Amino acid sequence: MAEHFFNAADSDLSHAHGWDLIFGERFGRGLLNLDDEPHRAARRALMAVLNRKATAEYASVAVEILDRVVPALPVDEPVDLHAFTKKVTFEVAAAVFAGLSASEASELLGLFTTLQAPDLELGTPGGDRLIRDIARSRRRVRALLLTAVDRAHAVDDERSYGVAGLVARLRALPGPPTDEEIAGHITILLLAGFETTAYLSARLLWLLARHPAEQSAVRRDLAASEPGDSPLLEAAFSETARLHPPLFWLPRRAETDLIFGDTLLPAGTEVFYSIADTQRDPASFADPDEFRPQRFTSTDTTRGRFAMTPFSAGRRLCAGIHVGTMETKLIAATVLHHFSLHAPPGPHIGDTSPNGTSVTPSEPLLVRLQEVMR
Repeated sequence: MAEHFFNAADSDLSHAHGWDLIFGERFGRGLLNLDDEPHRAARRALMAVLNRKATAEYASVAVEILDRVVPALPVDEPVDLHAFTKKVTFEVAAAVFAGLSASEASELLGLFTTLQAPDLELGTPGGDRLIRDIARSRRRVRALLLTAVDRAHAVDDERSYGVAGLVARLRALPGPPTDEEIAGHITILLLAGFETTAYLSARLLWLLARHPAEQSAVRRDLAASEPGDSPLLEAAFSETARLHPPLFWLPRRAETDLIFGDTLLPAGTEVFYSIADTQRDPASFADPDEFRPQRFTSTDTTRGRFAMTPFSAGRRLCAGIHVGTMETKLIAATVLHHFSLHAPPGPHIGDTSPNGTSVTPSEPLLVRLQEVMR
């Protein structure tokens, strides 16, 4: 059934109409919520600024930001990891994919936060105020990102990375998108990129704080490894993505009558694939609720192809997987270089999903930091 889901054509299971349920009209359209040839053309154009080579260029941007903000984290007082990683990952994404300054990124993050607010009933003071706030936020997001597109036009070099290459490659397409449509692509890249990366980074650090032995092992391995090449950090990252994938569900809509196994799905049916449940299937993972990075330190050939899909799979594999993975590991490595992390005792903090798909911790992921003695 998983293979059927991931290999289905857009004309069978629409990716765009599925994500419309999540985004509505608040964020516009981009690579994530397009189907068929518009999606294929945009993906071909954008992969050159999302591939491994491009990602290596963006690492320097992330390092510069992390070197500024990580040493300034408070010591011996509670730090909300998710609040921290949201600001960092958004600043990195806004710098790379929109060419925005730190202050512009901070403003844009506030606007995105408004656009992500849950719906309220119309006709109530709160509901009517939210509608006005959303309208104002959409206008300001549009203005900021059209300015970013206009700046990038001056470069107009398809060999460039980041926003300049992104804009140039989209403009080079047959029947090129308008500036507003290019701004829509940037909006979706920012949204999809920062949300998932911020969540995974915070969860990875929090799980290591909850497991001191694993944290110490990763820190030692980082010290003994080349930058970006720590097998134990890689294993801890994979285990974090298994336990806490950044999306609960992948949304689609049946465009025609379809049969999944013995089930008929009439056209128009909303279809959701549960990443979170699949990755805790005891048939694929022993003790599936336990944090055990060592399960990823060797190749396990017994798991099925779709046992792990934290970044989707098949032709719709997350286009920004290399950027998000690089950034998550870099955040973890930088924080662990400066600090040891200590989580307060208590029950495991679970997740919630305001829109049914993207994930946020149900409570703040609080830790205390202590400077590492060297």
